[in-house]
Amino acid sequence: MKVKQHTSKIILFLVLLLTTICIVLYLWRNTNNHNTNTEPNQKTSVLDLVDKHRGAHLFGSLDTININVIANSYFNYITLVPWGFQDSYKSAVVTHHNFDSTNIRSGNIELLKRIKLLKNKGYKVFIKPHVWVDKTLNKKWRSDIFPENSENWELWKTSYRDFIFRYARIAEKGNADMFCIGTEFSRLAIEKPIFWKTLIKDLRKIFSGKLTYAANWNKAYKEITFWNDLDFIGIQAYFPLTNKLSPSIQDLNRGWKKYIPTLDSLNKVHNKKIIFTEMGYKSTADAGIEPWKWIENTVTNKVVFSNKTQANCYEAFFYSIWDKDWFAGTHIWQLRTDYKVGDEKNNLDFFIQGKPAEKTLNTFFKQTENAQSTSID
Repeated sequence: MKVKQHTSKIILFLVLLLTTICIVLYLWRNTNNHNTNTEPNQKTSVLDLVDKHRGAHLFGSLDTININVIANSYFNYITLVPWGFQDSYKSAVVTHHNFDSTNIRSGNIELLKRIKLLKNKGYKVFIKPHVWVDKTLNKKWRSDIFPENSENWELWKTSYRDFIFRYARIAEKGNADMFCIGTEFSRLAIEKPIFWKTLIKDLRKIFSGKLTYAANWNKAYKEITFWNDLDFIGIQAYFPLTNKLSPSIQDLNRGWKKYIPTLDSLNKVHNKKIIFTEMGYKSTADAGIEPWKWIENTVTNKVVFSNKTQANCYEAFFYSIWDKDWFAGTHIWQLRTDYKVGDEKNNLDFFIQGKPAEKTLNTFFKQTENAQSTSID
């Protein structure tokens, strides 16, 4: 009898000990997972990688034939850019199709056709209206747009809302996935927050997809006060990364490091993921110095061709930014539907087709797509 009692006590002790060990392990595991998820430099999970935008701005005519020029890429988003126009940065009116009703109708039909074609091919679509300034007076451009007086401001507001609502309605009709409320209006975005907050509220009644704003990289994205009203923080990510010609990937990685703390902080303050609504690099040796600069007078400016620098800039972006928890993806500038093999030869421009940069993007984007297949399996 005593032996049985003794045996029962041992068994009870072992059960309690085992239970205690299990509880301790469970608590340790959950604490460790929590710490891992909040570690600022922790790698993104497979599912987070899958959701990232692998986007590109697409230019050129678009039909069932020439869409095949991008068939072998690994993009999951295509960005379409409808244009508005104003005479100068001081102008009071944004025009689109010259307010010609016939041109507006045909333009609407064409954009809707493009959206539906891309959707049928399995792409998600981002509609990103831009305002083009015809005359760059005193080197002022889109970021400097600011009507000179209250009367002009009222006129500009009305015309811009008409412009942006037009394309939001088409985006909704075509079942586009994301819409940009504005692009690179630095001063307007910082100094007129009520206008943008009201615009966002009204756009929600028109468009049911995600909304973002495309803020300039140099200042505006840090000072905008309406990020909480949007679904994503959007940045035109032409950050200067180096002062060297033909930089190495390591040089460019070091360049990204100075921006990461600010981006990380922005995400934490607003609890919004960040999308690079636009980024791109020319095929030039100075592509990492001033990425935003257009190719103009190549002879006078002594521009040096370098496909390698373009590819290195993209590779550094993937190593430095792509797997950050706060990063939701990018939309590169640019792809062209009129590309033909050989167009890339000694071409200094931003497009990537036929260049080493295309291979770099496809390699990294393919890894993300493979991660999706693995997670589904």
